[in-house]
Amino acid sequence: MSTLLLSLAKENPWPGLALASLNLVVALSLVGLSLLLGVTISLLAWLHALIDRAAVPIKRQAQRRRATP
Repeated sequence: MSTLLLSLAKENPWPGLALASLNLVVALSLVGLSLLLGVTISLLAWLHALIDRAAVPIKRQAQRRRATP
């Protein structure tokens, strides 16, 4: 099977180049998607922490400030 593919690649390299470029496009798309998801998750976590901190009553915030050196 591999000798058949090699003989076809020697005669016409375009299918191999097309497959390689498709692999590159898929890999770059996956990397971009993972970066986008990472940024989205970190922004949601930051927003959640910001809202959670704002929801604490003022007396507790003052107690937390005194407790931390």
